[in-house]
This record gives sequence, structure tokens and C-alpha cells, in this order.
Amino acid sequence: MEEQELLDCLSEDVSLGIELAIRQYGKAVKTICQSILSGYSGEDIEEAISDTFVGLWRSREKIKLTDGQGLREYLYGIARRTALNKRRTLAKEHPTQNIDTAEELVSGENVEEQIVSRSEYEILYQLVNSMKSPDREIFIYRYFYQHSIKEIADKLALKAKTVENKLSRGKHRLRQQLLQCGVEVA
Repeated sequence: MEEQELLDCLSEDVSLGIELAIRQYGKAVKTICQSILSGYSGEDIEEAISDTFVGLWRSREKIKLTDGQGLREYLYGIARRTALNKRRTLAKEHPTQNIDTAEELVSGENVEEQIVSRSEYEILYQLVNSMKSPDREIFIYRYFYQHSIKEIADKLALKAKTVENKLSRGKHRLRQQLLQCGVEVA
């Protein structure tokens, strides 16, 4: 289902709109919430997932689609913020540490930062995978495999200047999408 159709459905028929959103994005939202709330009960994770879709419904009027895109990223941002807020609330209610994370805490690593980082990486991965070809391939070759502009141009039979322009525009779009998802961009 197209994102605009889903957004319209959320406004017209709440229960159907939420059901369709869950069907379309439920697995990804669950992954985000589970990664941030790992170590907490399944009930807490399910509550964060539910709160995410309620948050989507509440903010449906604020969502601005660009070229029919943006709902997914906005929803992932809601999921991330909801799960982080839930984690903070749970940590205040139950300040005792989980025995499973005790070793990590002793080693000096910040568990919350690791979880947030993993969640941000998953969002970035999904955004890059959702790019159209050849932009997706250009990003993967450049930033994951560290190929030079010339190597990418040769592999994809493009001009080097075209590759540079696609990288520049793609980085700008990606930065905006990450900000919509609630990911801080340096």
C-alpha cells in the first residue's frame, strides 16, 4: 500500500488504518523496540510497539510526505523515541541492574548507547536499502566497500561527475530522512 493511501486511511478509519500500518511496518517497529528494550519483559516491548502506532495516529496530521515517501521513516522515529522513553521510565521504576548486562556495565561500555547505535544502524540500513537504483549501489560501494568515485563510475558505467552528484544529493536526502526518524546527524 502506498504511504499516502495509508495516511488517508488513518484519518478516515482509525482501526483499519492502524491495522494496515501494523501489517506493513509491524515487524520493523518490533525490531526497533526489541533492540532498545532488550532485557525488559515482552509485555513492556509490546506496550512500546502499541504506543508507537498510537503515536502515529496522533501525529498523522503532522506527517509531510515528499514524493509519496516519509511515513515509514517518521514511524521508525516514533518507535525509537517511544522505546527510549519507555526504557528511561522503566529504569527509574526498577533501578536495579539486570544480571545479564552487569558484565557489560563493569567493562565500562554504555549499554544504552550500544542499543541506540544498533537501532540507528538498522534505520540507516533500511533507508539505504530503500533507495532506488543506481543510488543504492553507489552508496553501498562508496560507504560500505570504500570504493573510489572512479571505481564506482566504471562498475556502473556512469560518469564520475554523475556519481559525485548522486552521492551529494543522496547524502542530503538521507540526512533529512534520518532527522525525521529521530536520529541525530553530525
